[in-house]
Amino acid sequence: MNNFMQTISNNLVFNDIFSNVQETLMDLTSNIQGITMSVVVLCIVITGVMFIFGEGPSRTAKKWLLYIGVGAFLVWGAATLGTTIQDVSGF
Repeated sequence: MNNFMQTISNNLVFNDIFSNVQETLMDLTSNIQGITMSVVVLCIVITGVMFIFGEGPSRTAKKWLLYIGVGAFLVWGAATLGTTIQDVSGF
């Protein structure tokens, strides 16, 4: 029984929930940044094509470029802010 309790306590030390959550969040933010990069590039290509096709789509494309820039800034800014808070707090 004593050996069993020691094994459980050793496993609890190695399976720290906070390190697992930390690793999961880091993986999640890196995956979201990768997906966002692909979406941003695709949207910029689409807006470039919209600029080619005349005055009406060109106005829409100008709005899209603003939205794309703000969205990309928010995604990368949030990930950077999370990493900074993690480094400063020591988690």
